[in-house]
Amino acid sequence: MRPLRLIALSAATLCIAGCQVSYYGQAIRGQTQILASQRPIDRVLADPSTPPDLKSKLTLAKELVAFAESDLQLPAGKNYGTYTDLHRTYVLWSVFSTPELSVEAISWKYPVVGSLEYRGYFSEPAAEAFAEAQRDQGCDAAVAPVPAYSTLGVFRDPLLNTFINDPPEELAALIFHELTHRKIYRPGETAFNEALAVAMEREGVRRWLKTRGDSAALAKYERRLQAVDSFVRKVLNTRDALAQVYGSSIPDEAKRLRKREILDQLQDEIRALFTAAGKSGKDAFWLKEPLTNAHLNVISAYYLHVPGFERILAEQGGDLAKFFEAVQKLPPHETPEP
Repeated sequence: MRPLRLIALSAATLCIAGCQVSYYGQAIRGQTQILASQRPIDRVLADPSTPPDLKSKLTLAKELVAFAESDLQLPAGKNYGTYTDLHRTYVLWSVFSTPELSVEAISWKYPVVGSLEYRGYFSEPAAEAFAEAQRDQGCDAAVAPVPAYSTLGVFRDPLLNTFINDPPEELAALIFHELTHRKIYRPGETAFNEALAVAMEREGVRRWLKTRGDSAALAKYERRLQAVDSFVRKVLNTRDALAQVYGSSIPDEAKRLRKREILDQLQDEIRALFTAAGKSGKDAFWLKEPLTNAHLNVISAYYLHVPGFERILAEQGGDLAKFFEAVQKLPPHETPEP
């Protein structure tokens, strides 16, 4: 699985109070660093010191943003017109947390974006410290690396070194995903927002590759999606199995033992999948430590309701205008089922 794309807090609208001061302070500092370091893409392209590979990627990104506006009805505005090199691998690290014997995600309330099922940090040590604090309270916690995020139009989001070198289909998916958040976003509805963006990124990549007439790349992309969906099913099935255990009447100690057995089995299966596919660094999230409930919610937050949005798109005959209209009409707090 590639790393996640999560929505960062808007530093311009953070209400700093009480014990949240340090958290919001790091968010403001992180966002400020990004804004202060950005350079217009055209200036980077014109700079003779810019490596050819970076120029090629930035040119492709411009093409993808234009396609998102013209063919996918996604509002790019002036986003992705600049480039920032953060000189690190990820822009954020997000913490997911659940109770020890529950698969239900713990959420936190923020200004503008509402409740989110994760808490983002611009520093990996800070994220790890918060995760450890969650564990000290008896919760499960996992820290996921994040290459990109959206400020929902509050700022002009730049292209970042943390994702610009992704393969073309992954770069396209990321840009289409983040721009979908600018099109439709429901404060406090993480599963709705992320599943919609995943459904749109998939549809967008398919249409972009078809427009380019690249049938080989399209076939490869479809095979990749099949592998992703197989992985997702394993994780979601495990989550369902754990929910049954936690909801049973057996003693808590027996639940803990069964939990460990189920999660260890999943991790063994994931290790085998990654080994067979030659996966490495970016997948360390699933292998570097024993799995927890929190790891599973990284997947459920993004993929659980994707089939429901794909069904709505199919019902509209692939017409994106009608699709977005149908999605907008869904009642608050209602996420489509498959």
